[in-house]
Amino acid sequence: MELKISAPGGNEYQLIQTATRYEGFFLPDHSAIEMVAPFGEALFRHYRGNGFDIWCSIYDIKHQTKLSGRLDVETFELHMQFAKGFETKWDGIGSGLIKPYQYNLSYLPFLSNEALFKKNTCYHTFDIHFTIGFLERLSPHFPALDRLLSKATRKKPGSISKTDRFLTPEMITIVHQIMKCPFKNGSAALYIESKVLELLLNVLDHLSEQDPAAPIKLSVYDKARLHDARELVIKDFENPLSIIQLSRKVGINDFKLKKGFKHLFGTTVFDFMHGQRMEKARQLLLETNLSVEEIAYMLGYEYESNFNKAFKKHFNYTAAYLRKSKKLE
Repeated sequence: MELKISAPGGNEYQLIQTATRYEGFFLPDHSAIEMVAPFGEALFRHYRGNGFDIWCSIYDIKHQTKLSGRLDVETFELHMQFAKGFETKWDGIGSGLIKPYQYNLSYLPFLSNEALFKKNTCYHTFDIHFTIGFLERLSPHFPALDRLLSKATRKKPGSISKTDRFLTPEMITIVHQIMKCPFKNGSAALYIESKVLELLLNVLDHLSEQDPAAPIKLSVYDKARLHDARELVIKDFENPLSIIQLSRKVGINDFKLKKGFKHLFGTTVFDFMHGQRMEKARQLLLETNLSVEEIAYMLGYEYESNFNKAFKKHFNYTAAYLRKSKKLE
């Protein structure tokens, strides 16, 4: 399986094996490939598991460019967009804009796409390529996946969802857990596989959710305001606004904010705020020497015990355990 990247004129860029240098990625036994070109550079990290391949990619673009990528192999790709979004075109599926924190699961007889990258922008994507065998064991439980696999038997490209969906806080947490695997040696492979399966189950469950019998109607204006609300929560989650304050800030009524946010992003405003706070706590525990008490106070918890309970409920392990695992690295 060879990854090829080329410019619009057809000239292929050289991909070079390189040493690990991205501190946010701790998967054992992964390989790193670097591309340096006049428009900028890119770093691709690849981990091969049992029935799946993980690709974590960073594009540091200095000058606007369009790139073509190709993998000459049948692919079931779970694509997750993190930092920044870009316009992309997939052979057999179509073109569109994938926004930050959106995802989809697609089948392609071979992977071939084009993407437009803007100047002075850093992009971050996280993809998992599955074998058909890995997915088949889940298809009896998820009709949408079964339909996608049926397309694959006819070599017909397609996506499991007609529109790209937004990642839930739980999905984002699992991706971070995969990228910062706390285990080494043989136990790491088991941990990573379990997390990949957990992520896939979250995705399939999220995609299988049915819209309410009388779904809320959202105008283009409403959707833009809901995206504004989401960005405000991300930027200022340490000083969270109430629903009323947030609705006034973005210019939408509180009913439509609550119902529309859940409809558009698959989670409530409160749960999204809470997920952002917990992710920040996890980052501070791993990347700083602040005490648990200091972190709890920074995130608005009056009592450390309340923070510890919330952290354990969200991640299924304690803040003390995470801090200890950091010291053992």
